Amino acid sequence: MSDRPSVVARLPGAFTGASVLVAAVNETFSLRETVEELRRFCRPEDLAEILILLHPDRTTPGCRETAEALVSESDGRPPVRILYQALPFAGGAYRSAIPEAKGSHCVMMSADLETPPEAVGRMIAESKRAPGAVVTASRWMAGGGFSGYSRVKIVCNAIFQKLIAAMFLTRLSDLTYAFRLFPTDLLRMVDWRELRHPFFLETSIVPLRLGVPFVQIPANWRPRAEGESQNTFLANFRYFRTAFRVRFARRSSLLREPPAPPGKAAD
Repeated sequence: MSDRPSVVARLPGAFTGASVLVAAVNETFSLRETVEELRRFCRPEDLAEILILLHPDRTTPGCRETAEALVSESDGRPPVRILYQALPFAGGAYRSAIPEAKGSHCVMMSADLETPPEAVGRMIAESKRAPGAVVTASRWMAGGGFSGYSRVKIVCNAIFQKLIAAMFLTRLSDLTYAFRLFPTDLLRMVDWRELRHPFFLETSIVPLRLGVPFVQIPANWRPRAEGESQNTFLANFRYFRTAFRVRFARRSSLLREPPAPPGKAAD
């Protein structure tokens, strides 16, 4: 039996609020601007919370102080919380937040302004129309684009996007951008495996394999204005390993084991 009916049928029928997951390591003023712009571009009732994801050892003192200041300045609309990641690396930060999220949906973005906060309001509008869908940002759609990206990286990115799209038979144009809105229930159903940057590819291709619908919106990417990226160009080749694993996995193996019924021990 296909996993598609079981997964799609369990996704929410309404959007009631988003938990915005903002991963930060060495950002200060861009972290503050991210949170302030989220409040500017989103209606307070649409944001269940803003979760700032910090690493217990690698987050810089300045980044931590900025996050703590944003929490203390929060008037509760929406609440701003700090969560220290329990799993390592970039993907581990978001995975650590999944069980803690309070919203019906989760937005995955970063604190370096490479993921423009103004797009979150547009994502939420699409999610209200299609609450069971993943809303994903694309730098390759009309209305989106790159600023400050080298020509070599643009060409390599374009080739990679087309190869992976053909592999998964999808018209999505940006499968690696770490900027998406998900039904929280979907995030909790999937047995995520990646901890490093290939997690961002995994979060697009696993839902595709499970038959989850997508909505794509344009977004403009710009390079970070402070701090250093935690990813390297050569590390992007790890994405191919993730793509092949997910493409040829049994759909059922991509899901977490359901809990045993009450009063019945698991085998």
